[in-house]
Amino acid sequence: MNLEKFTERAKGFLQAANTIAARESHQRLTPEHLLKALMDDDQGMAANLIRRAGGAPDRVVQAVDLAVGKLPKVTGDAGQAYTDQALVRVLDEAEKLAQKAGDSFVPVERMLMALAMVKSAAKTALDAGAVNAQALNTAINDI
Repeated sequence: MNLEKFTERAKGFLQAANTIAARESHQRLTPEHLLKALMDDDQGMAANLIRRAGGAPDRVVQAVDLAVGKLPKVTGDAGQAYTDQALVRVLDEAEKLAQKAGDSFVPVERMLMALAMVKSAAKTALDAGAVNAQALNTAINDI
């Protein structure tokens, strides 16, 4: 995974995910934090893509909030959250998807699609909203 290959916006969402983890006193940065950051976006890019893919963004939000709430908290100074292996797999998959699509950089849309592919509580949250990678890919390509 090479973060230099991610768009500035994608890097911004990774930073937002890190902020969520810190705010919640979580020691690990997980796919759930990234999905929550995407769903909390005031521009609604992820929610709109999910809607275009035939999914229910409100169900995804409920499920990801529940998943983030279940993550273990640390007391005292949590310090810098370390990146969970599941999130590394998501980011690697997003990089592969971007290359396959002919993108020079990894856009946010490919991160969302990777979240729907890599087994994690974030994928389960997307499943709860009736979203899958194939439908997301179609919605992304239609933009």
